[in-house]
Amino acid sequence: MKTAPLRPGGFFCLDFLPGSCRDMYGPYFCASQPLVQCGTEHMGDTRLPHIKSLGRMLAALPMFLVLACSEPASTPPLIGVVVDNVRIEPYQARSVYVGRLVAKDDVAIRASVSGYLLERTFNEGEQVQAGAVLYVIDPSEYVAALAIASADLAAAKANQTNAERNYRRGLELLPKGAISQVEMDNLTAQKLDADARIEAAGAQVTAAQVNLGFTTIKAPLSGRIGRSQVSPGDLVGPGSGDLTTLVSVDPIEALFQVSEATYIDQISQRVKANPTVSDLKGIEVTLELADGLQYPEVGRIDYFGNRIDEATGTMEARARIPNPYGLLVPGQYVRVTLQDTMLRDGLFVPLAAVQADQQGTFVLVVDANSTVVRNNLQLGDRFDDMILVTGGLEAGDRVIVRGLQQVRPGMLVEITATVGVAVDGAG
Repeated sequence: MKTAPLRPGGFFCLDFLPGSCRDMYGPYFCASQPLVQCGTEHMGDTRLPHIKSLGRMLAALPMFLVLACSEPASTPPLIGVVVDNVRIEPYQARSVYVGRLVAKDDVAIRASVSGYLLERTFNEGEQVQAGAVLYVIDPSEYVAALAIASADLAAAKANQTNAERNYRRGLELLPKGAISQVEMDNLTAQKLDADARIEAAGAQVTAAQVNLGFTTIKAPLSGRIGRSQVSPGDLVGPGSGDLTTLVSVDPIEALFQVSEATYIDQISQRVKANPTVSDLKGIEVTLELADGLQYPEVGRIDYFGNRIDEATGTMEARARIPNPYGLLVPGQYVRVTLQDTMLRDGLFVPLAAVQADQQGTFVLVVDANSTVVRNNLQLGDRFDDMILVTGGLEAGDRVIVRGLQQVRPGMLVEITATVGVAVDGAG
């Protein structure tokens, strides 16, 4: 058996009880020798009474251990939490999309006939009325063409009058044998040719009148005119491209892409088969401009595409928005909000109760046994401080809204308060 090293003074110590031995340097510790070894080395020491006293202390040690172990452990208090009940409330379904404004009518103004531009009668960017004169092309060439066509028509009429007269004479002379049947056939052909020439001359007059009318370019609709691409003196014609553009102002349209799920959801609430745009008249359309300003006018959906885009899984939709003051212009990007006027019932949970991690969104629920349970959620739209739940909860479930940082699934908790429920004894 190994012995503990000898300290100066020649004394050994007990190895497991700190401060059990003394030597010339005072009390010290030992952690290597059993009791019998250390006691044996001290048997001849003058400090034997100290060893015996220490032995009695060691004999009493198990009693202290038994007493210490027999004391009951204290139960930690339950963590208090505040809960709110999942409840059913009426709501109006709402969805938001990014859209772009387009004019209901967008017209490119072009020249239909060639000629030098004499006049531009509008101010760029102003409102013009349907029928207002925009450009004037030099009409002299077309005035002359109309005069020639009119003269040709007069000649054709004169020739037709003579042919008609000869035809009638032939009808009188043929029964008397004064003319042959061949001569009568020639008179008939001359009459028909004269009639046809009148039709052709009349058409030439009409064409000349139309071309002359094209020298005055008018606004086809009321709207806002764009920048002119030509100036007086320019030679313009059908190959000159757009002279300017004209767009309608009121109403204006918003184009946006609706997800397939939204389209099916909205349609299924209203019709069972063969849906049309009229089935969606209950959906209100509002716009939010780029600066966050809410546009005051309310529009309606007037068009849905005829197919789902395979690449994006969306369908094109269009809403018509009143624009009486011309605040909206084509090309603007807006947030399009679809709001259903029909009320539905849905499950709502406080936004303060909703958490998220890598597994998704969830809430902590206190079950009937006061145990915390995690419920994963499927969420819908947000309404103020509440959020619509489409899956994962039932009406009446108690979700934790305060004390979330102190609890974990599986813990027992104490409900200290329920949101919206008065505390007993409160005045």
